[in-house]
Amino acid sequence: MGKASSAKKVARAARAGGRTSAREPRSLLFPASLVIVVLLGVSLVVYARAERRAEDLAAFPQLGDHIHTALGVNVCGEFKGPLPEFATQIGIHTHSDGLIHVEPTSALAVGSNAVLDRFIDDARDDGGLDVELSADSLTYLGETYEEGATECEDVEEPQLRMGYWTDAGSATPEVTTGDFGDRLLTDDGAALTLYYGAPDAEIPKPPSTDSLPAVGAVPDSDSSTTTVGTENTTTTSAPPATSSSTETGP
Repeated sequence: MGKASSAKKVARAARAGGRTSAREPRSLLFPASLVIVVLLGVSLVVYARAERRAEDLAAFPQLGDHIHTALGVNVCGEFKGPLPEFATQIGIHTHSDGLIHVEPTSALAVGSNAVLDRFIDDARDDGGLDVELSADSLTYLGETYEEGATECEDVEEPQLRMGYWTDAGSATPEVTTGDFGDRLLTDDGAALTLYYGAPDAEIPKPPSTDSLPAVGAVPDSDSSTTTVGTENTTTTSAPPATSSSTETGP
């Protein structure tokens, strides 16, 4: 009986060993398949992003193009003067005319690279101008206007917003808060106002909107007119505002 029992144990062990070895290839096949699927997925995502990036950079404007956006900075109901003239190596600049000139001379200014952040950065780095823009504060020619720190008369909680008119002749802007720097500068004859003031106030168009026809960017004929002054500027579509800003704190 001892020998028979031993023989049976050996047979069972052999069968068990055979089953284990038969399953091993299948158990390795599943994780290997997962790895392949993950690698393919990552490759497709990287390829799609690269292709989209290439398409974005191939979009308007390109080298040799020249487009214009009217730019205004309005603080507590008063427009500030235009940025002084500065030049850059990539072609996004201004001539102290209240217009952003996008004239790419480098791949750094074409397509989706032509954004407000690029203009602000070049004004500071290449033009030596004291300008900075974030989601809740604006430094403009040495003066900083920050939510929670800079007050406007008769305004409880001033807010930094941006009004953007794809065509300066249109009546209603696209109003946004935060992420201002991603604003594409790809619409010839557009208008952009950085506005610090009452959160519910109507954002007026920049005074330099009237300068667009002189550079060949003509707004629609049914645009609202702009009354241009030196510092204090209002538009027919905006309510009058004459309050001034004061800094709180030390």
